[in-house]
This record gives sequence, structure tokens and C-alpha cells, in this order.
Amino acid sequence: MAVQTLTRVRRIAASLTAAVLTLTGLASCTPVRKGITGLTVDANGRPLAALAWCADRPRDVVVLHAARDLVSPSPSSVPTPSANWPEWPGRKYDVPPDVTSPATVHLAGFPPEPAPDPHDSFRMYGVAGNSSFTTHSVTFRLPELSGLQPGSVLITTVESNEEVQKGISLDEFARLGRDEC
Repeated sequence: MAVQTLTRVRRIAASLTAAVLTLTGLASCTPVRKGITGLTVDANGRPLAALAWCADRPRDVVVLHAARDLVSPSPSSVPTPSANWPEWPGRKYDVPPDVTSPATVHLAGFPPEPAPDPHDSFRMYGVAGNSSFTTHSVTFRLPELSGLQPGSVLITTVESNEEVQKGISLDEFARLGRDEC
């Protein structure tokens, strides 16, 4: 009977150890979200990545890529992107290490040439170089740049389990970044 009890205890201990290791592994693979990404324009109408964060240091890189499998949340009735535009590999833009939140990063070489279909979607987010933390992403189409004004920021939020685009002020954007922690 002592052997059965010892065997049962070992099985329970092994199961608990495996569960703890699995949960630790899953938690360590997922970057923590500590900020928000938006899209804005400068005084000349050039697109800028907007970042606001609550982490101790700024994001290292802004990642911008074509979102072939996504449809920008607005307008919702727009069909999926056309296949006649060549695949754009995306870009990474360095965030200066001495910036404070909120910050903007010039998106050199964007929009890409040749011009994509106006219905093609793009996704952008900030990330630490070691992938330890990230920002909430923004999804957009090129025509949505024309409605932006300097000082306003386009963001993507989740409401009722759906992505929704909003235009907000830079002050509101900064507050959302602080609230991520």
C-alpha cells in the first residue's frame, strides 16, 4: 500500500511540475503589451508612426507590413485586397533611444511604389528588439491617410470583439499609452 501511495504522489508531482513548466513557457513566449501604435501625419502630409507607452524605455523598432489576410476595420464593406499588387516585404523603422512618450517615427519609403490597391491593408506596431514587449497595433489603408490632420492619431481598438478605427487627439493617445500598464 505504501508503494501505491508513493507512486500516486510521484505521478501527481510530475503532473504539477509539467503543468507549471508549460504555463511558464507559454507566458514567457508572449510579449507583454505596454503601449499603443497609431498613424498620424506631419505638416506636409507625410505618414508618421505614433507610439505611446508605459514601459521604462521606448520601443526599439516600428514594424510595418502589408496585411494581406486582414481587412482594415473601416469601411467594413470593402472587399479583400486585390492580387495584382506585388508582395511588399514590409519595413522596420528604428525608434530613437532618447525619445519620450508619445513619439513619432518617420516612415521613410512609405507608401511603397508601385502604389498598392487602395483596398490593401497595412498593419503597424512597435516592439522591443528582444520581443519582450510590444504595442497594440493599428490597421489601415492608404486612403485613410488623407483624412488625417497633424495632431490627430488614427488607432485601432477592439469593441464588442471587433476591430474599430478611431481618430483621437495626441493627448488622448498619450493617455491610452500610459493606461496600458
